[in-house]
Amino acid sequence: MMRKTLTASAVLLSVFTANAMAATAMCPATASIEQKKEEPGYSYSAPGPNGRVWVGENPYTDEGDLKTFVFDGAFYRTVSSEGNMDVVSCDYVGDDLYAGARMTLYSFREWAPVKGTKWEAQPTAEKTGTFNKANSVELCNSKLEKECAFNYRVLAMPPAGH
Repeated sequence: MMRKTLTASAVLLSVFTANAMAATAMCPATASIEQKKEEPGYSYSAPGPNGRVWVGENPYTDEGDLKTFVFDGAFYRTVSSEGNMDVVSCDYVGDDLYAGARMTLYSFREWAPVKGTKWEAQPTAEKTGTFNKANSVELCNSKLEKECAFNYRVLAMPPAGH
């Protein structure tokens, strides 16, 4: 009986300790996104957790497009189409047809949606395009960054070149 009580206590302690060690993150606020001229278009960056940087680009944007950006949802996948692991991307759209950017941060280990947010698991049986390598895909269809908040245990180093 004593052994079962100790085992149960150890399990509960590990659950509470694990939850306490989790960090919460959100997509960057549009006001925090910076724009840099590239050829062609622009690159975008915004501060992320632990001193990391959200990055994105759009070869079709114009200088004033950033001022019109609004948050348009997010998605998480265990593997991106380029083979990067545990990726969260945040979408922003602007007033013009080609105005917008996808801001991405690599690599959130032990990712999970915050309870009460708008994340929804996507079917993985018939995956195509970006989702064809991922064994888990979650979409957040909200126009508010806070409704797409998520937890993670570790923010691993990004792949080379990111």
